[in-house]
Amino acid sequence: MGLRDRLTVADAATGPVGWRTVAKQVVLLSLAAVSAAMWAVGVTILQPLSEPEGPAAYGENNTYWARELRWGALIALILMAIVYARGDRRATRAVSAGGLLWLGADLGLDRIDQDSGTMRLAIGAVVAILAGSAAVRAFSRVSRPGTLLTTATVAAVASGLVTITESPTDTEVALHLGSAAVGSLLASVAVAAAVRAAPVVSLTRVAVGVLLTAAPWLLRYVSPQPSAGRVIGAYAFTVLLVVIVVAIALRRNDHTPVAVIAALVLPVLWLPLTLATIVLRTGAPFTALAANPPADAADEDVVLILVAIPIGLILGRILRAFASDRPLTAPDRMPSR
Repeated sequence: MGLRDRLTVADAATGPVGWRTVAKQVVLLSLAAVSAAMWAVGVTILQPLSEPEGPAAYGENNTYWARELRWGALIALILMAIVYARGDRRATRAVSAGGLLWLGADLGLDRIDQDSGTMRLAIGAVVAILAGSAAVRAFSRVSRPGTLLTTATVAAVASGLVTITESPTDTEVALHLGSAAVGSLLASVAVAAAVRAAPVVSLTRVAVGVLLTAAPWLLRYVSPQPSAGRVIGAYAFTVLLVVIVVAIALRRNDHTPVAVIAALVLPVLWLPLTLATIVLRTGAPFTALAANPPADAADEDVVLILVAIPIGLILGRILRAFASDRPLTAPDRMPSR
């Protein structure tokens, strides 16, 4: 029996609408709305703080740290729309296409140096994501727990990466607050996706996941300056977050194999992908499209948050294959249909 067969369960929408169903919908839509509002703040408040000024201005390493944060929020809102649509294949494709359009709007606002109207933009973004989520949910037909688990792993990896975002000086208060806030948001998205995928929700495991969402705040507070300790802490946090979302989604008690897989896959994928982004200067085209000063030839222009997408997708597929090859433990075995 494959993972899809094990995890396919009747969605709450097919049964009577109770308070738990309503509460779940409110939480999902609230996370989507917060993601949209954070993106708007990133466009109008954080981005102007990060752009070099003057006719001879140029970028340095990590100059465009605000781009990392607002794109982290953008990834969060896209993932939340997928979660709200239950991972349905057609809905996921529609959300992905909408995400690319949203990215185009992001670059357009960056290009015209939008630095005002935060409230208006936030309200418009919230309305857009809520309407979009409702639209894709309306024509979603099949709940795909496997897709939801992969969504959770992408969010978990993105949470860890955005938590270690740096700037040329690392003294900006907005950098630390924004990094912690977006990291916590993405961790919350990971937990929400796992809960959405779970056939039966374990409140204890969800509580542990919710507690883990505070880790980005703790890491930025304990290590405000870049250090090996902060990187190692973010790595450990990401592994733990992956373990708990798998435990929630699959109701498994064998946490050690999942931890080992995550601990090995993360660095094995992160190192070559990060090196590739540095060599290819993947941030340069986006910097040019936004009409921002280019980075000096001796420095890097990268968008590290985008690395979370392939890492999370590959890690999710590996964990799904691992789950398909192992029987559920006796206490968690679902009744046959």
